[in-house]
Amino acid sequence: MFEVLMICTGNICRSPMAEGLLRHMLPAWLQDRVTVRSAGTHALHGRHAEPYAIDAMARHGIDISDHRARLVNREMVRRAGVILTMEQSQLTNVRRMMGWSKSHAKLLTDFGPEPDGSDVEDPYGGPLEAYLLCLQDIRPCIEGLAAELDDVFTSIEGEK
Repeated sequence: MFEVLMICTGNICRSPMAEGLLRHMLPAWLQDRVTVRSAGTHALHGRHAEPYAIDAMARHGIDISDHRARLVNREMVRRAGVILTMEQSQLTNVRRMMGWSKSHAKLLTDFGPEPDGSDVEDPYGGPLEAYLLCLQDIRPCIEGLAAELDDVFTSIEGEK
């Protein structure tokens, strides 16, 4: 099983939204080949996703209400096939955990239409509109990631 690990700060806004969106957008033939998880660099273990994050996702037909925050650890980093962070500082932290193997950790925005090394702005503490804007920023990156996963697995396994 190939694992995608989404990382943000608290694991209550951006990374659970990205996790839920990728699960939703992953091609059906990859559902049993790819696992999507999330964690935070400063997560309060077990905390629910922010209510506005849950609401923003629900408006797009995606339920993340069962999400519980997890603090990223070396085992999660070691196990993941690809790690995607929301901010450059999180990428730096994760790469320190990885040691020499740094190629499979990237910014989520590297999969967007214009990869420019930008951060995904944190909506924490903002109104619902901030979460909807965040989702709007995340969506094209997740679309790019889903397409790349589809291409990679197609090239590895042949036809779908």
